[in-house]
Amino acid sequence: MIVIRNLLLACTLALSACAPSMTLPARTARADACGAAVGQGGVPVLAWHGFAEHPGPQDGNLTESWARYDETLRFLADQGFRSIFPEDARSPGAGGGRQVILTFDDGRKEQLRAAEMLERHGFRGIFFIIPRRTRPDADAQFLNSDDVERLARAGHRVSAHGYEHRSLPTTGTEVAGSLVRSPDAIARHGGDDRLDFAFPFGHYTPEIADAIGGAYRHLHTVNPGYWDGRSPLLPRMLIMSDVDLSIFREYLLGGASYAPVLRPLTADGAVAGTATFVGQAPLPGDAQVFAVSADAEGRSYLTHPLGENLRVSGDTVTVDLAAHMGRYHGPGRGVISYAIVSRQCGGMRYLSPGIMHWIRDPALPLRPVPTPVRPDTLVPAS
Repeated sequence: MIVIRNLLLACTLALSACAPSMTLPARTARADACGAAVGQGGVPVLAWHGFAEHPGPQDGNLTESWARYDETLRFLADQGFRSIFPEDARSPGAGGGRQVILTFDDGRKEQLRAAEMLERHGFRGIFFIIPRRTRPDADAQFLNSDDVERLARAGHRVSAHGYEHRSLPTTGTEVAGSLVRSPDAIARHGGDDRLDFAFPFGHYTPEIADAIGGAYRHLHTVNPGYWDGRSPLLPRMLIMSDVDLSIFREYLLGGASYAPVLRPLTADGAVAGTATFVGQAPLPGDAQVFAVSADAEGRSYLTHPLGENLRVSGDTVTVDLAAHMGRYHGPGRGVISYAIVSRQCGGMRYLSPGIMHWIRDPALPLRPVPTPVRPDTLVPAS
């Protein structure tokens, strides 16, 4: 663990009115008749992984059917969305209109077809490849160097998804590879080596985010929510085959009204059984957690009420994440990617940005196990 933290340090240096509400001081946001804040707006970001004609249980819920993918692209086109890269984002009030960032993880071979379908609608995407898997001796189910160059020539962006796709907080070599080897590999294939990076498994810590942020401009998470156009960390909604498309449509259409009223004080990516926020406007009384992290029944993108696990003192809001996860996510879950939301007034309103917190320290398995002490060497207490 000391080695990893030293590496990270070195890398960083080198480079509510419609129902009862909990009252908080109004500051930067203002409320309309239903407690919905009127503010900046945000950019929705979608993420796909694999594709198949008829995905089955063996494919996992991150494999989308081609029919649903086509339906989503048609919805985007019919609703007047245009795809953008992060540096091109503009707020709706500044003439940005309906924007969306379209991303693809893991660099699977079938994403060439996905890219062609994007192009028919005039869309372009960011394809996060795993550089280790583009080598000539790699598995044929992944994009090779010729495929990557084809994507780049067509106007898509090719960026890094780690180096070998291992969890960064638990693997020092993956951090080093992501900082040194991935940019070189992406550049050799004609990609954008220093613009975008997607955390493998969505895992990071504040230290890792700082280090990776020294090498890349935009860091893509799997936290639900909208991007504010400023933060180096971008939330993304993972398209899952067992989640109804209406969830994603509602999300896409809600970006213009995004104006969170909770500002996190606990660092994003920190180990925190309890998370603290500053409230900036009246807080609806039905605050809920909306998480991509599966609950005890294996379901993602459902809301669960916070209830007694949310406490308000002045303008400080405290969420007992450990208790909430113990109730709704069951034992063994050590991390949650989530946003705090409300549904009091019909649609989903994001009260907070998308964030991630660890309930257990992800680096604990890396720490050396103490050497057992032999009983015969103990000095008797005097």
